[in-house]
Amino acid sequence: MSEPQATGLIDDKGTPWGPLPTVGFGILVVTIWMVVQAIAVLMLAGGVLRVSDAFSQGWIVARAVILSVPIPLGAVLLLARARKGISVTAYFGLSWPPARQALRWSFLLLGFLAASDALSLALGRPVVPEPMMPLYKTAGSLPILLLGLVVAAPLAEEFLFRGFLQAGLINSRLRPGGAILLTALAWGSLHLQYDLYGIATVVIIGILLGVIRWRTGSLWLCALLHGLANAIASIEALFILWRG
Repeated sequence: MSEPQATGLIDDKGTPWGPLPTVGFGILVVTIWMVVQAIAVLMLAGGVLRVSDAFSQGWIVARAVILSVPIPLGAVLLLARARKGISVTAYFGLSWPPARQALRWSFLLLGFLAASDALSLALGRPVVPEPMMPLYKTAGSLPILLLGLVVAAPLAEEFLFRGFLQAGLINSRLRPGGAILLTALAWGSLHLQYDLYGIATVVIIGILLGVIRWRTGSLWLCALLHGLANAIASIEALFILWRG
């Protein structure tokens, strides 16, 4: 039996913001979020001599990420609440799918991550993107770094991209396929520190998360799997550093 296409985006009374308000609000939220995050990095930098060095210091970046998370989270929750006729729970899909369905999609994403790592090794490319390694070398407090990369960042990004943007685009003329792709491309644009190969990998992961959001209706599952993917990358990075 095939899975039901549970969008989790519409309740019995209303729908999310339309595509134009969604895109407009989304650009505004991302802009403010990035500015606040950059200001936090610069304020935390202190004795760091060069601005470029500050953005490669794990202890600085992790704290900036954690401090700035309330911006996207709070903004999209307020925007969803301001939309009449639909609850915040329905807007974002704040529910869990059946365990068997969640496991099926989890194994699919984990399988892609394993295949992606195997391809990177076969091509002679680093398994962990090179711009990420300095963050682990300069973590200072590993728990704080992991809190930022594995919990805070995935939560904020999933609520903004798969939660708010995809919800507003999926019922437009883009339909689910276009909405998922556009959302994944927008999410990939936040990772311009990577090379083209790394960005393409991020976009594909974004597409998979978008499909999971559409098919299960659960944003919590997307946030969990996003965090799991970051946790796996962190373990790989720490293993590389341990080996020297």
